Amino acid sequence: MDKTFSHLEAFIADIVNGAVQSALEQQHEQRFNEQIQSDHREEVLNADQAATYLHIAKQTLYTLTSKRKVPFYKNGKKILFRRGDLDEWLNRGKQQEIRHISKEGQLFTKKNPLKP
Repeated sequence: MDKTFSHLEAFIADIVNGAVQSALEQQHEQRFNEQIQSDHREEVLNADQAATYLHIAKQTLYTLTSKRKVPFYKNGKKILFRRGDLDEWLNRGKQQEIRHISKEGQLFTKKNPLKP
């Protein structure tokens, strides 16, 4: 009986240790991925890299910066871009899907009915 209990105790300890190890590995991987994403957002790009990232001509990028339509940093004569800023800028220009526009229209007409 004591031998059976020892085997059961060892079996449970193995299961618990395996679960804890697995959870620690998952947490480590998640933190690693979050760090990569953070580093990616903070990456600084020059004009050539930013134009390539945005899939636009370099001259178009310069036009956007001169009109201050795209976020940029100026260091002396160099124009630099932070990838995270470019991502946010792209998202601000994102067009809404028709279902969102339709829903907003319905809400607006409910709040502002036509007056006879």
